[in-house]
Amino acid sequence: MQAARSAESSDANLYVRTLARVVGALARHAGWTLLVTGLLTVVCVIYSAKTVRINSDDAVLTSQVEPFRLDFKRFIASFPQFDETSVVVITSDSIGLAEDAVERMRAALEARDDLVASVFAPGDDAFTRDHVFLFLDVEDLDDVSVRLAEAQPALTALAADPSLRGLFNEFETSVDALADGTELPAGFARMADRISDVTEAMEAGQPRPLSWADEILQPDGRVYRVLMVQGEKDYGEAVSTARLIEGIREMADELGLVPENGVEVRLTGQVPLAHEEMVSLQRGLALAGVISLVLLSMILGLGVRSLRIIVATFATLGAGLAWSTAFAMATVGEFNAISAAFAVLLIGLGVDFALHIGLRAEEEMTQGVPVSEALERAALGVGGAVSLCTVTSAVGFLSFVPTRYHGLGDLGIIAGGGMFVTLLATFTVLPALLAVMGPSRRPPHRLSFGLDALYPLVQRRAGTVVVVAAVLGLASVLLSLRSTFDFSTLGMRDPQSESVSTLRELHAEAIVTDYSAIVLAPDMEAGEKLARELEALELVSEVRPPSYYVPDEQDIKLEVLEDTAFFLEPFLQAQSTGPSPDGAALLASLTSLRAAIAALPPDEADAADPARAAVRRLSGNLDQLAASADPAAALTRLDTLVVSDLEERMAWLRRAVNVGPVSFEDLPASMRDRLVAPDGTVQITALPRENLEDVEDLTAFAEAIASVAPRATGRPSVEVGLGDIVTSSFGLAISISLTTIVLMLLVVLRNPLDALLVTLPITLAAFLTTAVGVLIDQPFNMTNVMVVPLILGLGVDNGIHVFLRFRGDESLASAMGSSTPRAVLLSALTTLGAFSSLMISTHPGFRSIGVLLSVAVVFLIVCSLVVLPAMIEVRERFRARQNQSR
Repeated sequence: MQAARSAESSDANLYVRTLARVVGALARHAGWTLLVTGLLTVVCVIYSAKTVRINSDDAVLTSQVEPFRLDFKRFIASFPQFDETSVVVITSDSIGLAEDAVERMRAALEARDDLVASVFAPGDDAFTRDHVFLFLDVEDLDDVSVRLAEAQPALTALAADPSLRGLFNEFETSVDALADGTELPAGFARMADRISDVTEAMEAGQPRPLSWADEILQPDGRVYRVLMVQGEKDYGEAVSTARLIEGIREMADELGLVPENGVEVRLTGQVPLAHEEMVSLQRGLALAGVISLVLLSMILGLGVRSLRIIVATFATLGAGLAWSTAFAMATVGEFNAISAAFAVLLIGLGVDFALHIGLRAEEEMTQGVPVSEALERAALGVGGAVSLCTVTSAVGFLSFVPTRYHGLGDLGIIAGGGMFVTLLATFTVLPALLAVMGPSRRPPHRLSFGLDALYPLVQRRAGTVVVVAAVLGLASVLLSLRSTFDFSTLGMRDPQSESVSTLRELHAEAIVTDYSAIVLAPDMEAGEKLARELEALELVSEVRPPSYYVPDEQDIKLEVLEDTAFFLEPFLQAQSTGPSPDGAALLASLTSLRAAIAALPPDEADAADPARAAVRRLSGNLDQLAASADPAAALTRLDTLVVSDLEERMAWLRRAVNVGPVSFEDLPASMRDRLVAPDGTVQITALPRENLEDVEDLTAFAEAIASVAPRATGRPSVEVGLGDIVTSSFGLAISISLTTIVLMLLVVLRNPLDALLVTLPITLAAFLTTAVGVLIDQPFNMTNVMVVPLILGLGVDNGIHVFLRFRGDESLASAMGSSTPRAVLLSALTTLGAFSSLMISTHPGFRSIGVLLSVAVVFLIVCSLVVLPAMIEVRERFRARQNQSR
């Protein structure tokens, strides 16, 4: 056995001996080493500052020639106005306020031709406003017709005298009728309460005009209006489309479109979603970087308790990060939404190398060995293992490079290459710094972390440990079979962000859905045929070809409007007489109305009668106006608020009840162009019956659509296509990393059983992590699929250190009593500190990476420092019994 190991050593040690001599030479010439590496670091920092960029475009995460990408490009080629849009969502309790906000916002956006390429406001055009009744359901139109019939006397009076005086005169007529015992229509109480609302708001110093659109259309709940904004998107900006997003928000603030004024403006759509994801990602990674450094300092301070090693480690880490960033820009050229996390990953992994070299050198120095010689011995002792661990860790990253998932492939190149760059810093910067600082003046006192007491117990109970590990392994395999993959891109965004919460609100209100399927047809006839086929699908709730946007049941609706125009004839024919009343005339009408109300006899049913309750409330407000310091001036202000858009709305109402039939050609050009392309290509939209945030429903819907229209696009098709790429890449990456690692172990260890011994605990940790993901309902997603290949790479690192130390010391007890287990534990804890910092990220993808990698590191610690030694002990006992039996 000894002879075999010696042969292996002689074959493998050329690299290690060469490395050790280089490290020793660099340590002896520490000043020159630091000068050269320092200059290199400065150059890398300057180069990175000039070239670093983040591309937030999700499309770069996969190849542009994937079928689902080509289908989407085909759609955008026909309808470019749907590419990279922002949706400005305006909400209010008032139709009038919402429509006014849309008009003002649209004008402000169109004036910024330096920022905005195009603006589309559905419904904000003369044609749609004048034909709005035709776009209502028949039932809703009937309700409007009834309300207009109730309001006809007031409308007629106001048409003749469009002022507060005309309204007070109509109120006085209604109060007289109420006094005579006549039951008033519901419209009277509603209008009286609206005047009370306006009066009370004015008296409170928060004047708000009366919306006559609300009185006519009676909104049910919140009013939603949207504008589709298309601007130039520069992916090279520090934060995706920050200038466009900030510009829109500034416009809203300058226009006073804020909740305090009864209007709320929010942003969603492709651009705001990408913008807020990038902001969330950058803030989360910056905070994670700071937290990881703080945690590393605490862990190193408690575990190493050597200021020399801690300072040297952080300096080495800084140089490694600078070099790695420059390497990333030189090779890949940019970071994407996934590879931007490389710094946090390298912080966790890069510290490992420095710890193993530093602690091994410290172990030599405590025996009186000079610094340069101690560093050379450290490189000779663990340099090979550290180098091998670099390769295995890099394999975990690089395994995604050959896959179709380019987003993780870029991370693989950057982080995988960064591992070798960090290794270079470990063998140059670290020994030079330790040599300059000299040996420690006193033996360091370090925490043993309980390892001294643990290993005698592991040796005694090795069989039990192996059996328990086997049982847990079997259970974790069974649980892992239930693991799922969530490929929803919307699920990768912060649910609390404005863009996501607004989009989900629009989904809930059935105003828009981001999960509709889009199908193209060559012409209108083919589009209608395709729409009928899609409507027959069980999973489709509604299909919208171009004809959908032409009002249906027009014969019935036009008949209702004809009847409405008939009973509104007095209003339609009425003409305004005389000039607008002045303050004195308004005061006279107020006095007359107050007198009529005062003469209203009490009724026992006052409390239950809405009309009498409204009169009492109105009376109190009128009395307050009459008692004000200048009643005439107060009434003039109230008149302005009440009749602000009265004449405009009455003119609109006259047009709206006298419209004719509508065809597709009558629709506004801005609407038609979004449905039919210049070459005649027709867009058909299919809406899902289920909530497609569940990936199973999403997949079923996309497959159903594809059965009729194989080249359909839209979020369902794109996400299913992405999901296929990620899942296939996931399987390929695991196969590559596992195969490569096993082959490397076979080459290095020269013994299949030894390779199996190192591999089994890692595999156990991977299955245990996956099982925990199932238990805590943390599925694999677009981002955290890197976890399993990384577990394999990280686990092999620990296993190699433990196993090679055992080989070198010839005894498990000796190996476990050395600095290696403590270095493995410390490096694992520092890795845990770095990875766990990702859990505070608001980006769900990176937060899930933090959760799963933290769980994985805990299992790797147990598997490397408990399960693997127990397996080694069991094997050694078995070999001892075999030798005895011989």
